[in-house]
Amino acid sequence: MQGGVTNRHELRRRATRDALREAAMAKFTERGFDRVSVAEIAAEVGVTERTFYRHFPTKEAVLFHDYHQRLEWLTAALALRPTTESIFDSVAAALRSFPEDVEVVRQIALLRSSLISSQRAADHLRVIEAAFSAVFEEHFRKRYSDHPDVDLLAVVAGNAMAGATVGAVDAWGQRGCVDDIEEMVEKAVAFLRAGLDVDAVS
Repeated sequence: MQGGVTNRHELRRRATRDALREAAMAKFTERGFDRVSVAEIAAEVGVTERTFYRHFPTKEAVLFHDYHQRLEWLTAALALRPTTESIFDSVAAALRSFPEDVEVVRQIALLRSSLISSQRAADHLRVIEAAFSAVFEEHFRKRYSDHPDVDLLAVVAGNAMAGATVGAVDAWGQRGCVDDIEEMVEKAVAFLRAGLDVDAVS
C-alpha cells in the first residue's frame, strides 16, 4: 500500500511540475521572459509560488528543464553500472541510455537562446554543471573508495566530466543545434579520456 501511495504522490508531483513548465514556456514565448512573474505562472496552474519553487529553484530553471531531466536520469543510470567499470565507460553507457527526443531538446535549446541573454544562460549552466559534477564525483568515490587520495581525485574527476558533458551540450546549442548532440557529447568525453589530445579525436 505504501508503494502505491508513493507512486501516486510522485505522479502528482510530476504532473504539477510539467504543468508549471508548460504554462511558463507559453507565457515566456508570448510576452518575453522578463515580463512574466513566478506568481503569474503559479496562478495559471492554480498553485502557490512556494509550490513553484519546490519544483524550480529559479525562474531560469524552467528553461533548463532538459538538463535537469538528464541529471535525474544520469544519477539513476550510473547507479546501475558495475563498480569495476571505468568512469568513462560508465558515463558513456549511462548517457547512451537516456531516452532523448532530440527534436524536443532542439526546440527547447532554440527557445532558450531567444528568451534570455547568453550571459544569463552561462550563469545558470554553471549551477547545472556543479550538480552534474556532484553526481560524477559520488560515482567516482564509490568506484575508488579504497584509494588514499579519493577525496581529491573524485573532485577533479567530477568537475572534468561535468565540464565535458555539459560543455558539449552547450556547444551544440551555440552551433544552432544542427549537429548530432549524442556524437558531440561522446566526442567531448573521448577528448577528455585521451588526455585532451586533439589528434586522438577526429
